[in-house]
Formats: sequence, C-alpha cells, structure tokens
Amino acid sequence: MSSEYFSIELIRDELDRYFGGGIPKNSLLLFEGIDGAGKSILCQRFMYALLKKGKKITYVSTEFNTLDFIKQMDSLNYSVNDYILNQHLLFITMVPYLGTVEFKEDFLDKIMTSKKLFENEVIIFDTLSFLLVKKDAGEEVYYKIINFFRKLNNLNKTIIFTIDPTHLDDQFLTLLRSVADMYMFINFTQFAGETVRALEIKRFKRPKDIYMSKIPFRVEPKEGLIIEIGSYA
Repeated sequence: MSSEYFSIELIRDELDRYFGGGIPKNSLLLFEGIDGAGKSILCQRFMYALLKKGKKITYVSTEFNTLDFIKQMDSLNYSVNDYILNQHLLFITMVPYLGTVEFKEDFLDKIMTSKKLFENEVIIFDTLSFLLVKKDAGEEVYYKIINFFRKLNNLNKTIIFTIDPTHLDDQFLTLLRSVADMYMFINFTQFAGETVRALEIKRFKRPKDIYMSKIPFRVEPKEGLIIEIGSYA
C-alpha cells in the first residue's frame, strides 16, 4: 500500500502525520485560497519533501522568477540549488508573460503540448488561475483542462495546483473542486487575538490513514512551515 503514496515527511515538522502518512500518487491536489493565504508555501513545502525523497518535479510559477524562487526557498531553509543543478527540479517561470494584456488564444494549447513540462512525476502549477483560465473562458476550455489533467494522472503523473477563487468564475471553481482527489482550502482565522493560517482538508480520496481535517500553521524565516495544532484545538 505504501507504494501508492508519496511521503511528505520532514523531520522539522509533522505535516506528513497530519496528512495520514502521505498523499496519493497519480492524483489531482487543489490548494485554494486568496492571495497571501499560504498556497505557495504549502506547495513549496510539499515540493521540498518530495525532492528529498528522490522525486523529480516540475514547478510552474507566476509569482517568482528563477532567482527570486531560489532566494525564497533559501529563506525558508528549503534549499533547492542542488536539485535544480542535478535536474530533479525543473523550475519554469511565467513572470515575463504577466505584463501582457492577455494571453494569446493558443497559449493553453502550447502549455499542454510542451512535452518537457510533463516529463517529471510531479507537476506543480502555482497558480493555475493566472496561467490558464480567464473568467470568460467557457465550458469547453474548463473541461479541456480537467480532461488533460486526468490523462496525466493515467500516465502516472501527480498534479498539484493552486487557485485564487477571486480569479475564477463559479462554474469552473465548482468543477475543479468536484474532480480534485484532494481539495484543500487555506484561510486566515483569529485565535487569542492573533491571526493564524489554517489549512482545511475538504476532500481526501484514498487517504492512507486517519488525517487531520484542519491544520493551523505559520511560516517562519529559516524554519519554513510550522504546525500549530496546540493553539487551535
């Protein structure tokens, strides 16, 4: 059974245990939250653990260029320099494209037909909403994206993607949430007068073991992600 799951264990935190001992392979993982909620840090935490386990990953970002990404990971003590050099991590930035008024009509097709992008076992889109979908894209585009991701799952690929719900229409949001094998919502909550980030697992198909449905966390320089279960009981 363990061969059906990726371990995301790191000695410095207990996130893997709170996820029931791993995440299912060949699945769609959705992180949803507004800007600044913590979607990217969770993707980066997942990515770092998977790299340490020897997995090869493609990370597509709309937030960082390559240098800023490396600095961000160093600041969290999740250094990826060696993984980039040994080609276990393929980092692709979309930052140069974001200054354009809109993507060309064939942008989505170019993404989907880029074989290099999908060679690795795990592919992370951070964020999907900026990369692929405009609010008025239409039902045909929505199903095209979902079907493509499912084809990748059938080719033993695991897809992790983040979305900001304010950037997508309700129809596509509903579709994404319904097809995700793991649907996780990240939000801010107040506890004892302090703002705490909290990850809520709203759907978890094929869990390996018992998992926590709500996982509060904070982010610290040189420490990365820190779980705060005690303060949120």
